[in-house]
Parts: sequence; C-alpha cells; structure tokens
Amino acid sequence: MPRILVADDNPLSLRFLSDVLAEAGAEVHEAVDGIAAVRLASASAFDLLLLDARMPGLDGAAALAHIRAGAGPSRDAVALATTADDAPATAAALREHGFAAVLPKPLAVDALRVAVASHLPPGARAMPPATSARATRVEDSADADALDDEQARRAAGGDAAIVAALRSLFAAELDALPAEIAAIAARADHDALRERLHRLDASAGFCGVPALVAASARLRDRLAAGAGWPASAVAEFLAVGERARQRLSG
Repeated sequence: MPRILVADDNPLSLRFLSDVLAEAGAEVHEAVDGIAAVRLASASAFDLLLLDARMPGLDGAAALAHIRAGAGPSRDAVALATTADDAPATAAALREHGFAAVLPKPLAVDALRVAVASHLPPGARAMPPATSARATRVEDSADADALDDEQARRAAGGDAAIVAALRSLFAAELDALPAEIAAIAARADHDALRERLHRLDASAGFCGVPALVAASARLRDRLAAGAGWPASAVAEFLAVGERARQRLSG
C-alpha cells in the first residue's frame, strides 16, 4: 500500500484529494499547510508527496526545499505539486524547485490517479484504474447561476456521492464567507482578499460553480486595477456567492 502525504490549506481540496487516493488503495496522511507537511515528512517515510503550491506558512516549493534539506525519511520522496494557477511559467518554476509534475486544479479523479500511479516508486503497489462513472443525468440550463453538474461529475470521476459531499462542504464554506470578507474589508487587505479568492477558486472548480469562478475573476481584475478598495465588486462577488450557497444547499 503506497503511503502518500497530501498537503493543502483548502479543506475541500484536501478532502477531495485524500478521499480519491484512499479509495484507490493508498494510505493517506493529511497536512493543512506547508509547516505541517514538513513536520510529517521529517518524521515518517512517504512514497509520494502531493503539495499545494500556495499554502500559508510555507508554500509548496518552500516546504519541499525544507524536506529535501533535512535528514528525514521522506527526503528523497517523489513530489508532485497541485495549483490553481495554470500559467506555464508557474508550472516551469515548480518543476525547477524539484516537483516531478504539476497538476492543475480542479483536478479530475482519473487525472489524479494516473499522475500519482505513474510517479510511485517501483516498490509501492500500483493504484488500480478508476472505477467507471456512476453518473446521474444532467439537465441543461440557461441560468447564469446554474451549477455545472457535468464539471463536478468529471472532477469526481462520476461518483455522485463525492459530488454531494464536496458540495455540502462548499456550502458551509460559502455560509462563512461574508464574515471572512467583512474582516478582510475592515483592514482593506488586498493581499488577504487575493489569497481568499485563490482558495475559493479551487473549491468552486471542484464543485462546478462557474458563476462564482467568473465573479472571483472580475474581483481580481478590480484588485489589479489598484483603484482602492473595490467595494462594489466585493458586493457583487458576495451576492453571487450567496446564490451559489442557496443552490448548493437546495
């Protein structure tokens, strides 16, 4: 049974990655940030490290550098990076930092399992192929706020139970979002808002909420314009988030 360390500060992403790999027969250990990942990798031997590129404390590249520089049992473990940033320069930089592959988020079940299986060392048991999709019928909708069931189903490998579990987690995340954004707005903290949007984008992608991904992109554009605190764009973003929460909860 391969031992895999999964590190991600997004609870939904961490749940998704861990569940998929555990169902494929891996022994999965979770870390909620880069510091926890270094601590676990320094104390235990893992066949593979799956590290998110952006985490608080230590990002994926910094965490891997600490692991490689130490004398822990996972010092030479194969490392894969996950990231919501699909820029070629980002992938190139992560490979330069020692990652064997860079996996974009949201990540489909099949793609995750194939990538991990192809990078496991010879001594680790190969992971079985993904099961056939247990898909439910998707209704077409012209509603701009409609959930993209097909996208969510693809990400979950066709498993309706995984889709339901992830969407339940995301609904709870969106329920807490207004208070989080209010605290950030009180400080007019642009960097904190960008970081919160980054984490939310991955969750929205896994759960098939395109309207929220688009609203997040518009808000990031306003932040990039550098014209003070973008109150109206924040309000629009939160309104889309509330409609998404209602859809996910319904």
